[in-house]
Amino acid sequence: MTCSIVLDAGALIAVERRSPRMQELVRSARDRGAGLVIPTAALAQVARSGGRQANLRRFLADSYLRFAGLDYHAALRVGVLLGEAGTDDVVDAAVVVCARELGRAPVITSDPADLHKLDPRLPLIAL
Repeated sequence: MTCSIVLDAGALIAVERRSPRMQELVRSARDRGAGLVIPTAALAQVARSGGRQANLRRFLADSYLRFAGLDYHAALRVGVLLGEAGTDDVVDAAVVVCARELGRAPVITSDPADLHKLDPRLPLIAL
């Protein structure tokens, strides 16, 4: 894979809703050989009972995806970032930390303003 693209909670909701824009972004990423990475904090924010989220569950079963959890060191980086930015959204900060760890990977997001507050230089793909 040549690069990675991070999906935030809004991107996962767009997957569930079968958003044409999100479907095109996923197709385009795959065509370019980009890996799709889902921070597990973002997944936890949107995951509900499986039957109600059939589209999302099918997408998550794809072996093409990678998942990034918060280990001890990443959790500390999330906390530091929240303190520096003066915000308290752990999930948004986990997404930003994940993207930074992947070399400032672009993030597909429905919430560019909040992510921009955490890292104004992070490349964002707005839904």
